[in-house]
Amino acid sequence: MEYGLIGNPLGHSISPAIHACFHNGIDYQLHPVETEEALKQFLEERNFKAVNVTIPWKQKVIPYLDELDPAARAIGAVNCIVNDHGRLTGHNTDVSGFRQMMERNHVSLSGKTAVLGTGGASHAVCQAVVDLGGSVVLVSRHPREGSRFSMLSYPELMASSFDVLINTTPVGMSPDCDAAPVEIGKLSSVHTVADIIANPLRTKLQFEAQLAGKKAYGGLEMLVRQAARAQELFFGTAVDEKTVMSCLWQMKMMQSNVVLIGMPSSGKTVVGRMLAQQLGWDFVEMDAELVKRFGTSIRNVFETKGETWFRDQETKLIEDLRSKKRTVISTGGGVIKRVENMRMLAENGVVIWLDRSPMLLHGTSERPLSPDDDAIRRLYEERLPLYRLYSDRCVENNGQLNETVRAIEEIVRGEN
Repeated sequence: MEYGLIGNPLGHSISPAIHACFHNGIDYQLHPVETEEALKQFLEERNFKAVNVTIPWKQKVIPYLDELDPAARAIGAVNCIVNDHGRLTGHNTDVSGFRQMMERNHVSLSGKTAVLGTGGASHAVCQAVVDLGGSVVLVSRHPREGSRFSMLSYPELMASSFDVLINTTPVGMSPDCDAAPVEIGKLSSVHTVADIIANPLRTKLQFEAQLAGKKAYGGLEMLVRQAARAQELFFGTAVDEKTVMSCLWQMKMMQSNVVLIGMPSSGKTVVGRMLAQQLGWDFVEMDAELVKRFGTSIRNVFETKGETWFRDQETKLIEDLRSKKRTVISTGGGVIKRVENMRMLAENGVVIWLDRSPMLLHGTSERPLSPDDDAIRRLYEERLPLYRLYSDRCVENNGQLNETVRAIEEIVRGEN
């Protein structure tokens, strides 16, 4: 192995794809290291040119290194090791990765910041916050004396006031996506949340922060930016901003879905099919999939089993769709009635509200909740706040279909 990533577990890592963006043909491999003995053997053999380091080894690699760069020495954590003719130097690119992410998104860290977790990633984030003029309080399940920063327990955090909250713990990381480290809605003073988890793209913490009206950022951009800095250390050549942003877009496109929400007859199915064809992605129409599973119409299911049973089956289908990537998902009009539905769909999905004027919506006897035009317009007014709440973007579908598809495609490609 020339270049790669060591850590445990590594099953969901996209690091090889990221580094391929910066250096086509790079020999970059995932190398799981499960025990300290295996770590010791790997580093003593020194049979590599450079490696990245992830949990749980960012601090435990240090005794095996010959030298640390200033950032790694200051924070006591290493995420990049370069082998220069047998001499191992430890670096930390997480600091610059997180700092650059905050700067590009114009996030002010001049106030009081709570950082969840005390591991190697936490140390890097704390240093970045300090570099950007912020003050840090660490939050831990087991606060201790002697830390560089003051520490709180989680109950103490919930009784305190902060401007920004940053999660550096693995709570909420795939496959345990239904967990969140805190109930962010109860921290009313927090206006910005950053979660350094990159998989899923939107954690439960981020989702709940957005519902509470807070700005929220995920860890994919930090991952790409720290990898760009590591690449510079690998090869001694700079990676420009255009290349970084191109890589970030490619990584999002690798993992993202498009989720279309909106009223019955708003055009989700036809627009979704056209969009999937344009992107070269898969297409799933949830109502059609449910009819397949039921073996009968949705109207018949409503009449014989009731709406609650139908909604339960809808949620089960969404659970099955969580593993999808590069898929356009056309939802049923009432999917927004359950918050857990929208959280799961939003994990790796750009949620687009396909809004059609109520005067262009049409009811049909096949739809149990909108059998005629008057009923569908009343339903529109009832659901309007939920469509607004859960959507990342709204695209009107009152004109030409190709224009609607183009508008959504521009959003997905980051052009709008």
